[in-house]
Amino acid sequence: MRIKKIIITTIILLVLLLAGGVSFLLYETKDEIKADFASIDKHLLSFYNKKRTAGFAVAVFDADTVYFKKGYGFADVDSQKPYTTSTQQYVASISKTLIGISLVKAAELGILELDAPINNYLSFEVTNPNFKETDITLRQLATHASSLDYNEAVVESLYVTDSLKDASLTPIMKDYFEHKKYGKVSFGNYMPGNRFNYSNIGASLAAYIIEKQSGLTFNEFTKKYIFEPLDLGSSTWFESETDPANFTSYYESTGKDEIKEVSTEGVKMYPSRDLITNIDDLTTFCQAILKKDEVLLAKSSFDNLLEVQLDGKVQNEVIDNSGLFFMIDRNQYGVPYSLTGMNGGDNCINTMMWFDQKTGLGYIFLGNTGQSEFNRINHIWLFRSLVSLGDHIAFKSDQGSFSNRWHNWSSRIRGVF
Repeated sequence: MRIKKIIITTIILLVLLLAGGVSFLLYETKDEIKADFASIDKHLLSFYNKKRTAGFAVAVFDADTVYFKKGYGFADVDSQKPYTTSTQQYVASISKTLIGISLVKAAELGILELDAPINNYLSFEVTNPNFKETDITLRQLATHASSLDYNEAVVESLYVTDSLKDASLTPIMKDYFEHKKYGKVSFGNYMPGNRFNYSNIGASLAAYIIEKQSGLTFNEFTKKYIFEPLDLGSSTWFESETDPANFTSYYESTGKDEIKEVSTEGVKMYPSRDLITNIDDLTTFCQAILKKDEVLLAKSSFDNLLEVQLDGKVQNEVIDNSGLFFMIDRNQYGVPYSLTGMNGGDNCINTMMWFDQKTGLGYIFLGNTGQSEFNRINHIWLFRSLVSLGDHIAFKSDQGSFSNRWHNWSSRIRGVF
């Protein structure tokens, strides 16, 4: 009798623990927003605070369909000019994804090899002085594993007016690496290929090698192989080529309920930061990647672009993994799915371009106000609203599938741990 009572008690406790565990997982993994086509606009407006963010545009899409795309707020607060899907702005580090596409295109053209030492393509030498016998490769530049330090002080010193920005990267690369105009070239004290360390200088060096090997400026290369094939008529690297009627002003959140207009300029190492585009063009660009559009690259090349590049030998505490200038990461803004893409940011810019390689759904946010302690939570919930709509799309019986449902739910469970 005593044994039977113990067994029953144990079963009851196990059932209670199981029920509690399931309840916990369901609570932790639930979609708190539950956006659908009828409610997404309402959700975005509820999380948008015009006293903390001036204007923005968003898009949700897959390779063939744009499910939602809209602008909110103002491109210019004083004149009340609305921020629309045509509004052009800098997108900061999303720019680097074009370096990734261009590297793979250059490899297709046979003018460079991704695993070749970069010194094969340079008239000056770039070698980590702590590991003089170890080559740095293009793939390491493209995965931020080259051991080149970020060197923020140098980056910040290179902001210039548009008219002073050279189309060719030769002057700035030679000044930095060959002439040491900006001081000693900074490297980490670790072997190339052994640690992830985000580097704008490494990204622009990769773009410079494309210039050297193609005989085109990076501006010309991207026009020929990206902008023109995809008909991205609102995308450029230079403010002088934008439509002033569609160009945004920029803002900084300076208080809990206060923004002020600020100016921003480009940088001499423009490929790492200065893409100017709008939500219309950037959605088209991202859709071409999702559909593996051969007008951009051969289908097999997209795998090389987006596949996991970093192995367990690479110390990495920043992201889950990396493609070629495409990050691969879970829990972007609290979203537990493994998304591929890039964020961009500056004091007056906040941008996000991410897509799920499993479901094929993409999410873009472009904002003309930098992220700060005062508006960060608003930006997070705006992005989560887009992903919530993506959940709705993935789960719809006529468009989704059981595999999409399982992918999303299991990803949320993994996000708990």
